[in-house]
Amino acid sequence: MLRKLLLHNVGPKGDIGLDPVAPRLNLITGDNGLGKSFLLEAAWWALTRTWHEHPAVPSAPTAKITHHFDNESGKISTAGSTWIPAGQYWKRKPGRPPNPGLVMYARVDGSFSVWDPARNYRLYTRRAGGQGESPGAYQFTARDVLYGLKRTVNYGGRDQEETLCLGLIDEWREWQRAQDPRFALLKRLLEVLGPDEEPLEPGELRQPSPDDKRAIPTIRMPYGEDVPITYAPAGVRRMCNLGYLLAWVLSEHEAECERLGRPPSKQVIILVDELETHLHPRWQRTILPSLLRILERWQDGTAPDVQFLVATHSPLILASAEPLFDVKRDALWKLDLVDGAVQIEKDVWRKRGDANRWLKSDVFDLREAVSKAAEDVMIEAGQMLSGDLDADRVTDLDRRILDLFSEQDPFFLRWRHYVGHLIGQDAP
Repeated sequence: MLRKLLLHNVGPKGDIGLDPVAPRLNLITGDNGLGKSFLLEAAWWALTRTWHEHPAVPSAPTAKITHHFDNESGKISTAGSTWIPAGQYWKRKPGRPPNPGLVMYARVDGSFSVWDPARNYRLYTRRAGGQGESPGAYQFTARDVLYGLKRTVNYGGRDQEETLCLGLIDEWREWQRAQDPRFALLKRLLEVLGPDEEPLEPGELRQPSPDDKRAIPTIRMPYGEDVPITYAPAGVRRMCNLGYLLAWVLSEHEAECERLGRPPSKQVIILVDELETHLHPRWQRTILPSLLRILERWQDGTAPDVQFLVATHSPLILASAEPLFDVKRDALWKLDLVDGAVQIEKDVWRKRGDANRWLKSDVFDLREAVSKAAEDVMIEAGQMLSGDLDADRVTDLDRRILDLFSEQDPFFLRWRHYVGHLIGQDAP
């Protein structure tokens, strides 16, 4: 599992990092642009020595990414990647990286990355002779998840295309038609990933239109209609993509481990950027516990060690963590801008109880969990009540408060309690 991640002059200028990384759940919060997503990108690089698309660009020539993690052999892997300005690349140790276990990274744009110690960074002999090399990692764009991941290799002086993954459309269809055990796994995953009391359920295969003859997987909507995945709502589609890729990763890993005569990975590391994206608040409240439950029950018998790094803007994600948060295994990380520099700290875990109290906590720094206009009026009312009260000014402010608050709002009731006599209104 990842133990330490330190960034120097990459991402936000200066030094930030996670030290020590909690062994199970790491929740990373902070304003936009302070480096939450970049911490996940750097963690992916440290664990797999690959970038999804483009390498990170340093903020200064003397840039470095340092990490410590436990590999599956029980040894501590310690390494630092330094930026080489002349060559514009990150220097790393050659050869196969140490084995961190299964690693999966779900990005907010719908892309995914997967590292499988049984299938990546491996040399093998092709059936027709010659040396082959597995991909360094599986890097999916959002489209690749649906339609398949391919790569071009040079074999015998000729470029040939290989299909690494068939993709959700073709593979889900074939699993469903054959009632493959992998379809049963997918159904279990989707059921758990669905919102509270509303499991995601595969529907019947169907053609989306008369001009498209493919049979497309569908998802059964709450109103009973089977909607093709390509037309499904964004939140449903994101969770279906996640469920499919989890089914693909776990089943392919187990099959390759069986072929090689080795046990499945004992460690799973999941990186998720903005887990709440596209999800209704009711769904945000259950998705994190659902993910924990899925991975902890993956293997029969001994459950693997599972570590999560989750970047989030959602108070409901944090509220949902309260029943399961263990200060010995979990951590809440907070990124802040202090005197023009980004700082990160491990926040003291305190239960807030509801989403509004999370919003008004030091994690999100909202003064009030209301609109900006309503907050401005509340501040003005507080200032007015602390000085001499002028009936005309109070009447004007009372009109604006009525425009912004209901007459049952606690703030409105307190306001009228103090000023009702000045405007000819009895206190409620």
